[in-house]
Amino acid sequence: MFDSWTTAAVAAELNQAVVPGRVQQVVAVDGQTMVLELYAHGRRHYLLASADRQVPRVLLAGVRPRRGVEAPSPLLQALRKLVRGAGLVEVNQPPWERILHLDFQHPAHGHTRLVAELMGRRANLLLLRPAAAGTSGEAPAEGWRIIGAVHTVRPQESASIPRTGLRPVVPGGLYQPPPPLHGLSPEVLAGPQLRELLEEARPDALLWRTLVEGIAGMSPPVAREISWRATGDAEAKAAAADLAQLLATIADFTGMVRDARWQPCVVVDGAGTPLAFAPYPLAHRAGGDLSRLQPTATISEAAAHYFEHVQDSAGDPYASARGHVAGLIARARDRLQRRRDAMARELMPPAEVEALRTAGEWILALSSEIGPRQLELIPPAEAGLPPIPLNPALSPADNAARYFRRYRKARRAAEAAGPRLDAVDADLAYLAQLDADLTLASERGEIDAVTAALAESGLGRVRKGAGPAPGVPKAAGPRRFTTAEGYTILVGRNARQNEQVTFDLAGPDDLWLHARGVPGSHVVIRSGGQPVSEATLAQAAGLAATYSAARAEGWVDVSVAPRRRVRRAPGGRPGMVVVEVERVVRVRAREGEDITTNGSDNA
Repeated sequence: MFDSWTTAAVAAELNQAVVPGRVQQVVAVDGQTMVLELYAHGRRHYLLASADRQVPRVLLAGVRPRRGVEAPSPLLQALRKLVRGAGLVEVNQPPWERILHLDFQHPAHGHTRLVAELMGRRANLLLLRPAAAGTSGEAPAEGWRIIGAVHTVRPQESASIPRTGLRPVVPGGLYQPPPPLHGLSPEVLAGPQLRELLEEARPDALLWRTLVEGIAGMSPPVAREISWRATGDAEAKAAAADLAQLLATIADFTGMVRDARWQPCVVVDGAGTPLAFAPYPLAHRAGGDLSRLQPTATISEAAAHYFEHVQDSAGDPYASARGHVAGLIARARDRLQRRRDAMARELMPPAEVEALRTAGEWILALSSEIGPRQLELIPPAEAGLPPIPLNPALSPADNAARYFRRYRKARRAAEAAGPRLDAVDADLAYLAQLDADLTLASERGEIDAVTAALAESGLGRVRKGAGPAPGVPKAAGPRRFTTAEGYTILVGRNARQNEQVTFDLAGPDDLWLHARGVPGSHVVIRSGGQPVSEATLAQAAGLAATYSAARAEGWVDVSVAPRRRVRRAPGGRPGMVVVEVERVVRVRAREGEDITTNGSDNA
């Protein structure tokens, strides 16, 4: 929901409503959501900033949100020290990014910046200070240093968990902005550029998809709205677009940002339930029925109304329990990552290991040219090697033997460390799965199931005797859906149920699906080897995308394989598998919600 247009509207609203303003208090609603109480223009305002990776957001709350965290996090402590009592002097959005910069000046602590990165599963809140003491201004030449963050990411973490797309975020380290956006700049888009973009699209390519892939900052909702206004169809083909009309529509949308011509609204269904919000009329979501568009005074009101009724995690009745388990998982992940870092530091890079062997071979080959008490050997230029240090007290043969011994020792260390590193990486991946299970949990019983899995794994320091809250029912069995063709689809709710769905409930000829490269639910179509339609496959893949850590990404790659091609990962935790042969389909998350559900399968 927070695309670059919404982010720009929020920036404009904050600059008008709370700049300049003074921070009177900072509280935490949960481990991912901070609230700054600001006094500006003669009244109090409550600025809510959340790095919840399902629903990241920044908005002005209408009422003071309740605090829900007992022990202050390092970020909350830093905010209270450096930002409480400071003046909010400016709010900026880097062009077309889903990022906000909130700049503060404190009479004692100087310049700080709160960065809200509202980028789906890469969302984060970071508090920064200029890297050099006494530096002030918009862009310190020495860069910004990270003081605290909601989500910390160690340099090796993204390498150990595939496809995270995360940058290192370590308190004390320098802040690295996200990579620059790819694509054409929407504000200077010209007719020839747009014509070339359309001509390069596949004949069957959708217009909105072509715009998303080719124009920087273009989100699917904006692209669909542009397609609707330019062609009358949100799903029109790129080849059907009139170039002049399309260019004028895009110019109108970029002018909306430049001139702050915001018309925030909420789209509702026939029962009045919010479906979406935007800083402009979302005509394509209303299907042309303007009665389903509810205007609001500000974008914050539209966002708050949507999140309150649909997926407001700040109003989560299980926020405290969820936050406690999230903390256990985060601490377990930090311990594992430190262990992995220590192991990696002990290892010599493969190139350096081979260099030891090569050095020994060159010493033997050129032994006749080595004089008494020679300090180094210069290999021939064609070898492309640096000088090889020698021990002047040893003979050439002994120097070579010394290098060979070091080579064999380093190689044995690498061979022994490989399985240990693999085991730590597997545990990190399992923690990522438990984190996804926790995020997707909709009932207290499901949260308790994650706690139990963490305790059973031995990875988290769960308090002895911790168990389900009194009167709380256990988590239901796997989700069970029925397609229009009559096939049953099973969806695991957590790692343990993934194991059950895949290896206990599925037959060898059933189809197995999983969001590719990210934690999520195992999905099985009980087809028994019978062919399934593309519609059924798309629905099941949509469920796999929806119940995964990539659900906020829009389009998700999903692996599909016969169940017999899926096996347990050697030595892996529950639900961890290896897929021998797969095909990949790309779907939108939430497509699977159109399937009729028959409740849970407790077999």
